[in-house]
Amino acid sequence: MIYFLDASALVKRYVAERGSDVVRGLVRRRRSLAASRISSVEIPAAIWKRARAGDITADTAKSITARLGPDLAEMRVVEVRAALLDRAADLVAHRPLRAYDAVQLASAAWLGTETGLAITFACSDAALAKAATAEGLRVLRVG
Repeated sequence: MIYFLDASALVKRYVAERGSDVVRGLVRRRRSLAASRISSVEIPAAIWKRARAGDITADTAKSITARLGPDLAEMRVVEVRAALLDRAADLVAHRPLRAYDAVQLASAAWLGTETGLAITFACSDAALAKAATAEGLRVLRVG
């Protein structure tokens, strides 16, 4: 089984919030983890948004974003390709998803098909969790 962490789940590895204990537990236990390459944009965007809001310091944001690349290198990373974006576009036609969420879900579905392994889709967004379930993925709500 592979735990696919969308950006809303993966950010909990770096910032303490509801569900952080679950995500950090998956990392600590060396579970098989995966993420979409799009998280390399989504996570810094979320981190710097918090820094601008004063929730974390700029130094903390720099530290977190510096760790992201090496942390992703320890996971299976699904690269964003044209076929994957086509699948994401199909998803938004049938599911009430934001663009990046559709890319995350398409990435997880592709990984399951490519590896033949069960995928547990970890996320904190209710609409995305519902769409992942409808697409046949197991879902782990982390917040």
